[in-house]
Amino acid sequence: MRLLFTILVFSLILAFCASPVFALPAMELRLETGGLNRRALLVNEAPERETRPVVIVLHGGGGSAEQMRRRAGFDELAVTQGFSVVYAEGVAWAPGRHAWNTGYLSPRQSGRADDIAYLDALIDLLIARHRADPSRVYMTGGSNGAMMVFVYAVARSERLAAIAPVVGAMFSFASAPRNPVPILMINGARDDEVPLEGGMSRNPLVASAQAAPYQSWEDTVGFWVSVNRAGSRPSVEIAEDVTTRTHAAGPDGAIVISVIDAAGGHGWPGSFSGRRDNTPIQSFRGAERVWDFFRTQRRAN
Repeated sequence: MRLLFTILVFSLILAFCASPVFALPAMELRLETGGLNRRALLVNEAPERETRPVVIVLHGGGGSAEQMRRRAGFDELAVTQGFSVVYAEGVAWAPGRHAWNTGYLSPRQSGRADDIAYLDALIDLLIARHRADPSRVYMTGGSNGAMMVFVYAVARSERLAAIAPVVGAMFSFASAPRNPVPILMINGARDDEVPLEGGMSRNPLVASAQAAPYQSWEDTVGFWVSVNRAGSRPSVEIAEDVTTRTHAAGPDGAIVISVIDAAGGHGWPGSFSGRRDNTPIQSFRGAERVWDFFRTQRRAN
């Protein structure tokens, strides 16, 4: 019995270590912005004399580039679909724990970091040295990372081909993007940390770090439908627990897609979470759903 258990454990370890996430090499990128040393991980860099689309992935609050790499599942997809993936990293507020400065988070977690400048510099570096296609730069993220995606897209819409904030929310509609940005929003109806109705998080620890309430999902969709000049009446597709609403792009506008999983809680879709009664969406894998959207979008030069 003990031998069988040992063999089983050893087999699981081998399977874990041999998974595509750990088989693929990652290049560490280093850059300095705002007097801070910053980093990111690049996987599947384009070869010489070739450019590739690039998906920039932002971790959630308390995460890291490595943690998001393990959780999100983009590596294998990047190889099979021919794009580069970059795991950006926020500023550390504790060993191994990082956050993004959205402007509405407690300074004890995000500090005074200028994450818009960091992401600007990261995109510049990817285009200049790592052969990213400037017309196919995409950005996604989960939770606090999704909130940073919203902030960056409003500030730098001209730099992105599309965005996909996952289980996130906006804090303010005071500013609007200069250009329409194709957007896919993914949320879980049972998310207690970022509830669809907006307001303060139902998780006391998360709420204590909020400097402002979340905007509601409904108002956020309305904001993007307006700034993207998309159709006001969506087409609706329902597949079991998942409802997808698509607002088609109008003339010189951009598409707005919202996905709600009725059974989904907080976390990256398809990932494991030990939090009781807040299980992440399990009806699809986040990376696949996000890339399926990104691959149809390209920024006009």
